[in-house]
Amino acid sequence: MTPPTRLKLELPDGASAALPTGAARLAVEVIGRRIATDIYLPEQIMPTEPELAQSLNVSRATIRDAIKVLSGKGLVRTARRYGTRVRKIEEWNLLDPDVVSWHEHGHPRLTLMFSETTELRAIIEPEAAALAARRGSDVQIGIIMEAAHALRPDKDDVQHMFEADCRFHATILEATGNGMMRQLRPLILTMLRISYEYGVLDNIAEPVSREGHILVAEAIKRRDAASARREMARMLSLNQTKASGVTS
Repeated sequence: MTPPTRLKLELPDGASAALPTGAARLAVEVIGRRIATDIYLPEQIMPTEPELAQSLNVSRATIRDAIKVLSGKGLVRTARRYGTRVRKIEEWNLLDPDVVSWHEHGHPRLTLMFSETTELRAIIEPEAAALAARRGSDVQIGIIMEAAHALRPDKDDVQHMFEADCRFHATILEATGNGMMRQLRPLILTMLRISYEYGVLDNIAEPVSREGHILVAEAIKRRDAASARREMARMLSLNQTKASGVTS
């Protein structure tokens, strides 16, 4: 049994929950993709443990372990005399990095997730940038500046660009000095990954605004909270207004 092949962006360490190893991991990924790509539909009874074990060439114990993981991500529900059913989409943890990665690039749900997460980022990140301008250490501001300049859409290295983008946004959260804001790191990075999944990996023109990131970084470096807030809001607003493009 081998998982489907596709380019997969790797999130920084600590940004997502660890999956099991070995056969259980492969079972989680295969079944998760079947759910995310609508092979198993919401509120529909899934194949039985023996059927899944046979189709994936693994043991029933491995399937049970995989179902537990998928249940924790809100994708399935099991009960005696009920079987295993796919849960309603509203109950899925759509901000789980694995759930995001299991969607095909062109899936309409990924487009909707991009739109909705962009709205959420536009609420959170401008104020985070303003706080970073007021409270960030010189070291943190140095990392923000370095990450902004490391964004090079012209270099055709999506993973490197994604890592720099994650470093930029994660360090801004750290620089707020707000413990609750720092707890949003996995959430923001997953939303950023949705942005890349929706646009960058589909080769949309001008996928990342390097200039926009640099303007935010320079405002933070000047300790200009109002400008940092404004530039971050402006950068994110491009996501909302470009129906066919992404500026993460």
